[in-house]
Amino acid sequence: MPRHHQRKRARKRRPSAASCASLAIIAAALLTNGSPCDFVAYATGTGSGDSSSSSWDTKTSRKDRRTRPAAGSVRGLGGDGNNGKVNLLVKYKDSLAHTRSLEYNSGNSTWQSHTSISTVSEERHIAAVEIDGTKEDVGAIVDEIMDDEDVDFVEEDFIMYKYNPYNNNRIDESSKSKEELQNLRHTNRYLTTQQQQQNSTVLTDERTLMESQQYGIALTQAASVWALVKSKPNKYSNNNPIKVCIVDTGYDGGHVDLPKSGITMTETDYGDPMTDGDGHGTHCAGVIGALGNNNRGIVGVNPDPTKFSFHISKALNDDGMGKASSVLKGIEGCIKAGSKIISMSIGGGPKSQIFGDIYEDAYDQGVLVFAAAGNVGKLQDDYPASYPHVVSVGAVDKDSIRASFSNWNSQLELMAPGVDIVSTYPGNSYHRLSGTSMATPYVAGVAALVWGYFPRCSNQQIRNVLALSAKSMVASASGCNRRTGFGMVHAKDAFDLLDEYGCAAGGKDFSPPSEGGVGGCDQPLADLSNVPALQQASVSNGSSGNACQRLSLKLLTDDEAYEISWKLIRADDGEELNSGPPAGRNFEDKTEYNGPASGCLGPGTYKFIIYDKWGDGIQEPGHYAITFNEQILNSNSNFGYSETTQFKIGDSSSPLGVLQPIWTSILNENFSNGLGKFNDGGDDAMYLSSKFGRNGLVMIKSGSDNYDEASIYSNNISLNNRGYTKFKVVFSFYGAGMEIGDRFCLDYKANGASKWIKAKCWRSGQNFDFEDGMWNDNTDSVFRPTAIITNSISIRFRGFSEENFDRVFIDKIQLFGHVELV
Repeated sequence: MPRHHQRKRARKRRPSAASCASLAIIAAALLTNGSPCDFVAYATGTGSGDSSSSSWDTKTSRKDRRTRPAAGSVRGLGGDGNNGKVNLLVKYKDSLAHTRSLEYNSGNSTWQSHTSISTVSEERHIAAVEIDGTKEDVGAIVDEIMDDEDVDFVEEDFIMYKYNPYNNNRIDESSKSKEELQNLRHTNRYLTTQQQQQNSTVLTDERTLMESQQYGIALTQAASVWALVKSKPNKYSNNNPIKVCIVDTGYDGGHVDLPKSGITMTETDYGDPMTDGDGHGTHCAGVIGALGNNNRGIVGVNPDPTKFSFHISKALNDDGMGKASSVLKGIEGCIKAGSKIISMSIGGGPKSQIFGDIYEDAYDQGVLVFAAAGNVGKLQDDYPASYPHVVSVGAVDKDSIRASFSNWNSQLELMAPGVDIVSTYPGNSYHRLSGTSMATPYVAGVAALVWGYFPRCSNQQIRNVLALSAKSMVASASGCNRRTGFGMVHAKDAFDLLDEYGCAAGGKDFSPPSEGGVGGCDQPLADLSNVPALQQASVSNGSSGNACQRLSLKLLTDDEAYEISWKLIRADDGEELNSGPPAGRNFEDKTEYNGPASGCLGPGTYKFIIYDKWGDGIQEPGHYAITFNEQILNSNSNFGYSETTQFKIGDSSSPLGVLQPIWTSILNENFSNGLGKFNDGGDDAMYLSSKFGRNGLVMIKSGSDNYDEASIYSNNISLNNRGYTKFKVVFSFYGAGMEIGDRFCLDYKANGASKWIKAKCWRSGQNFDFEDGMWNDNTDSVFRPTAIITNSISIRFRGFSEENFDRVFIDKIQLFGHVELV
């Protein structure tokens, strides 16, 4: 019987004393909104842990989950007054959360009608559980969930909310009844609405027709970057657009001053992401990317929508509130969509192991997360801003003075404009709002603006450069403190650092990257006195004198096109000349792209690199092909995580050459699961699961009577017009009983021909001594079909010896293709 939540209620299995105490506390706290307890994350098992700890180390959290609970305060759920409902997040160990169910023995329990479970994250094995506490013994249900040996730990599915100066104060729920909490929340929302109406400006028709540049654009130096890039179009013509994700209340997709195209989205539990019944998310979006040069409204930090794109995760409802589970879904949606930056002007809830893990994982995947520090105006750790893998952002006013409402703590890292910020609002309007919510998209926008011109830099390096180039607001030697972090973010100064020193301005990269995510004044910045300046670190076009020669790319994507990207660099200095996908968006599924991959290229050595983030290349019939002056340099689909084609452009007497043969993988078979991509010819060939120290191999024997039966052969492999002119086979073999004169051979067939052509034979006593009882690894043979165009290929190995006990064992067969340049 499956173990997942199917234990009978009648079963009297006593948990440990520590477990009993934890379960009693969580049940009481979540049901009654009573006194706070020490635990928010409850780990299963019998370890004791330190119940009084106020923090936990994210770098060791994954090593000790079963014995050490995370700390914080368990509070009642908000929004609907709770209505007796208890909401939990359950983290399973190793199975997908969606496979779990609350199935109980019929006749022993009625829980199923009063308890629901839903998948939050299949990848992270997290489920949301809602228990009707008015009808069930919550403690008993939580006890059984905790008793499941496949459960890692349990957390509260707490409420998160938008930040602004009037609704972010944490309600002291521990001393309030449910009715008082409901009244407080409704009063809080009313005050928020009234204050927004008083402090908002719905711009007049005359104002909307005349584009306005807010003080934050000058204060962050965004306009200085625009001017620099415009003044040097040849040097800064190639931008690698960055996808920016906003996790908030949604996005007014019909607003005249916001981008309409290239937007991807994640829907959680609160409806269409392209609608925003609150306005908070739309306001943040305008700060990042309100359209420029349209004679309307305002200008965002990134006014050109071709140089960045949005992903919208609607994780909060029209009251600006949402469950932690919805926010978690929104963050996962950002990452899966390929976002490099996530902007979160939200807070709420205690420190969470689940959220700590997802931010750490995002950092390891190259994502940079920014979050609002909070608006209480005191020393306080608010989350998500206070996680080490999140950049905490505080607010300043138009005079670069720290806003009185801006929180401060040891994780605060950067400051940005956050007082009286005018930005887009639903209904083609513009409102003036204040808060660290407004400062956060300013920093996220600056990161996108700078990163797009230096795409080779890692998230850690961009984070560090923003901190290193920030204008300090303190007189200390470090230039950083808990009240203002490293200071006011400066886009132009960050751009100049990268232009002068390259990505090294951001310091070294760590392995894994999350090791470098410390946060606050302890963030490890580079010592520029030890970093040599570069002649040219930014992107640029090459030149080739009078004749313009370009690299061309043809790309046919599969149904996972978001995994694919590419870049073209100079081989001598690593300077990036171009990259894709274009316009910062993912490639579309099952779509053909065909066009130039470079500007004019002059003499020199170049590298074209194509990547697949999951390591499975492009699924056929998808493939890519690069050509130069109508000559195919390379073409492939099965390239794993990446493939590099290096080529050299000479002078007019020798315009093009390849520095070394570029062998492209076509077939790779290690026989770990039977014959795999091969077939056996008959009784004198067979598969073996293990032999001579190898797991998975094939054997061919004899062959003098009928070598067709003593053979293994591949299926006919389509090459999709890739232009291969020669092929290489690499394999391992072991001879047993092979005497002088015994041999085996490699054959091939091109274009579906009926007859096999011999490529090479290995004869005992000539090529090898088969009786030495050793594996011959990395044996290879190169052959060139006579056909002018090879559209398909098949290979086989066959035995050719005298006796039944003459045998050859073969393992690890690889087939490569190569395009020869004339």
